[in-house]
Amino acid sequence: GLWQIHTYVLNAEMTPGGRTHKSASTAQRLLDAAERLFGVYGYSGVGMRTLAQAARVNLAATTYHFGSKKTLYVETFLRRFREVNAQRLALLAAAEQMAQGRPLPVEQIVECMMRPSVEAGIAHPAFNKLVARSLLAPPKFLHQYLKSELEPNLKVFIGALERALPEVPASGLTLRVALALGATLMFGVQVSAIKIKRDPKREAAFLKELVR
Repeated sequence: GLWQIHTYVLNAEMTPGGRTHKSASTAQRLLDAAERLFGVYGYSGVGMRTLAQAARVNLAATTYHFGSKKTLYVETFLRRFREVNAQRLALLAAAEQMAQGRPLPVEQIVECMMRPSVEAGIAHPAFNKLVARSLLAPPKFLHQYLKSELEPNLKVFIGALERALPEVPASGLTLRVALALGATLMFGVQVSAIKIKRDPKREAAFLKELVR
């Protein structure tokens, strides 16, 4: 089933850990702080000094690692967004390999698309807020990254849905995918605001209802 595929994909991506370099730790703290603050206040609402203070590093370290606030915003956004997209494609590829040329069930395609986003949002609540803000009101400089990261990914899923639903026009599928992703994102933002203990069974039930 898809859960076994998902476990396989995650295991394949895991690599043995090593000693964390101090500079890597500094960059990580900056990215974490930027994810929280940009998600709440947006690009224009946070300065580099505030970001440095939130990350507990000096301003020079912020400039050293990222150069500018624009670069920090892009790197913060892409850090998990790119990973989510890669996991979506990996899940879909694994499912299609198991299907051996047969069209996948629609629910399985949708779950491959939604599961990584839902899980990333639950594991990193600030990520949902950042993505929601970035998609609804993106800074102009982010448009090229959204286009290059999102459009090829969606094209693969729309292709899978076209094979599963040949009677539905591509334009209709594109609209449905956009609505589904929007609903998933808004759901994630609401869940992120509720501070409750993680429960795998409840999270699986949430995902099941979203896929339906």
